[in-house]
Amino acid sequence: MILVLPYVQAQNPQESIPLADGSKVFCPICVANGYASGIESPKKWFFTANSVGAALWNVSIPRVQIGATFHGSSRGVRGLFAYQAVLEREKLPGLNLSYGLQSQETGATGSAVTLEKNFRFGENRINVFGGASRQTNETKLRTVFGTKYSPDGKWFVGNQFDGRAHNPFVQYVKGDYSVGFLLVSAKDLTLTFGVTF
Repeated sequence: MILVLPYVQAQNPQESIPLADGSKVFCPICVANGYASGIESPKKWFFTANSVGAALWNVSIPRVQIGATFHGSSRGVRGLFAYQAVLEREKLPGLNLSYGLQSQETGATGSAVTLEKNFRFGENRINVFGGASRQTNETKLRTVFGTKYSPDGKWFVGNQFDGRAHNPFVQYVKGDYSVGFLLVSAKDLTLTFGVTF
């Protein structure tokens, strides 16, 4: 199940909020990954595309996401893996681990560790993540973070910082589909599309 911004309800602090069905920060160092075009859905597959590339994700295994992407400018095929190591709790963020491999080493893939928290106030939804990543062709750790806000569960606005540049976006979701605009590296405008099935 892909829930971009799940409903977070009050629970016993010792119990986990079930984010195996919840929000995922697919690949925090890859703007073709789906953070800007995710959809709330019980379906197990998610496809997203923009001018940067396309990605296909599967979430059949609880707490695990496996994806494959094609990146246009590098002509690289990527294999991506994300695991929710610690489930989000009412007052504590969840812990996500991700790793990516690419057919040619441009450095765009690598590993990341992020904390993620979801908030809901009436119809208002907020997703926030932050952490560190290391790309495959360098030893330097980079800060990654992002936020996504919706006033109604249909319109979303946010920003994803991939360690080098900001990638702001706006998105509209209807049913199993999403469309929007992503400003890649805060300079190149692209149309985004997402679908679950």
